[in-house]
Amino acid sequence: MGERMNEAIQKLKEIQQKNLLGGGLEHIERQHSRGKMTARERIDCLIDPGTFQELGSCVGTTGSRIDGKKSEAPCDGAIIGTARVDGRMAAVYASDFTVYGGSIGTQHLQKCAQLINLAARWGIPMLWLLDSSGGRLGYRDVPTGGLDWYFALESRYSGLIPQINVLMGPCIAGQAYAPALCDFLLMSRVSANLWLGGPRMTEAATSEKIGREVGGADYHMTYSGTCDVVGETDEDTIKKARRLLSYLPSNYRETPPYKQPADDPGREVNGLLNIVPDQYDLTYDIHEVIKLLVDDGDYFEIKETYAPNLIACFCRFNGEAVGLVANNPREPGSILEIDSCDKYYRFLQVLDAYNIPLVNLVDTPPVVPGEEQETKGLLRHFGKILDTYATATIPKISVILREAYADAGSIIMGGVKGMGVDLCYAWPIARFAVQASRFDIRRAYSQGVEEDAHEGYLNRSREKVDVFEAAKSWTAQIVDEVIEPKETRKRIIEALQITRNKREKLPQRAKYHGTPPT
Repeated sequence: MGERMNEAIQKLKEIQQKNLLGGGLEHIERQHSRGKMTARERIDCLIDPGTFQELGSCVGTTGSRIDGKKSEAPCDGAIIGTARVDGRMAAVYASDFTVYGGSIGTQHLQKCAQLINLAARWGIPMLWLLDSSGGRLGYRDVPTGGLDWYFALESRYSGLIPQINVLMGPCIAGQAYAPALCDFLLMSRVSANLWLGGPRMTEAATSEKIGREVGGADYHMTYSGTCDVVGETDEDTIKKARRLLSYLPSNYRETPPYKQPADDPGREVNGLLNIVPDQYDLTYDIHEVIKLLVDDGDYFEIKETYAPNLIACFCRFNGEAVGLVANNPREPGSILEIDSCDKYYRFLQVLDAYNIPLVNLVDTPPVVPGEEQETKGLLRHFGKILDTYATATIPKISVILREAYADAGSIIMGGVKGMGVDLCYAWPIARFAVQASRFDIRRAYSQGVEEDAHEGYLNRSREKVDVFEAAKSWTAQIVDEVIEPKETRKRIIEALQITRNKREKLPQRAKYHGTPPT
């Protein structure tokens, strides 16, 4: 090997060694003192050991500040590359907060944007490990409107490759749209904050004082619904991202990874009778039902404390990844309202994009009317689910446990065949009705309703029809079969096997999307 090659290799090693320190030991110690991991520590936590192949490691700018001073930025604060996660290839981007607070300069922007492009071309998931103060203010190297690249690429490749954002630091102003555009957002309770306008910016603009907790992980999980999963620490949040990815395919052309089950596919679930009361006015926790039904009692819940009256989770039946949506009678009667509609709609979009079958566990009264809900656009929010459910081409399987009333239970939870459910089973105690109320319809319509109409038609709308009455004729278009509760797991597994080769195409359009309600 010649002297020139030796010198070149030595130069490369020096750059790589400098990159390992990021913004320097002082900044690394400060990061640790805040309970945060460094960018490279986060990458190591996410990936299979020794599989990270860095790209753009020699990129490094010398920032020219407005005051004329210069400072170095190893990797320009953006560490990117490919790695394996549970044996599967993925693209990884980590912003380095020790370098200019993880702020976005021109090279930083280009590295991330190019990685998104490459991930889509290669058909591999895109994982963001975000800890950034936003645009690089105070320096001449400011990407003018650079965030538009993020937004455009995230949107164009949405549904083509899984995009998972793990937020472990601040994310403010324009950049805050980036996590919201990903398929899933995970936030660290100890370090993440997400604001369109942070406390200081909000006070300066409106004089309103808000606390840091407003943009924290629990706030966005419980109130805004922006966050999908909360982790206790950076490490815990990253491990949850690994687990989430295990339920998703690498791209829209593939199916989710299969996991060899230890659970018996023919297992009877006798314990369900001890959980679900046969008296309709008694409640129970649907989580206990899910634990008994799925492989090894293991499931991964999305938006756990947001709209808890509806459960959305990933799980497996006989090793096959499934998205499960269930009403939870423990929470205000499992009634559907605007927040639960949004939760269901978003989850169903992801399932359909990535070929993940849908299983519904149904036990719900109707959607609740009222001035507050109507004013906020309940019809529009409900309409989104109608549109998405009807146009979803994935296998759709439903089990009605007790009640399926009106639009909430019978239509959007897969309780009627016309909406496109592939197989709908019902327990022997299941019953159906247009409405659950005992309200006298004549009071709503006042005079002008004939007396015999009340008994002959209007009162019929709240009459409860049991499953055997509904199953007498196929024209009822409700259930395919009445099953014993203990058979539920076995029947779901059989239904997944039956629908495995389902191929359904929507009518051809010049554009690939319709115009659903917003």
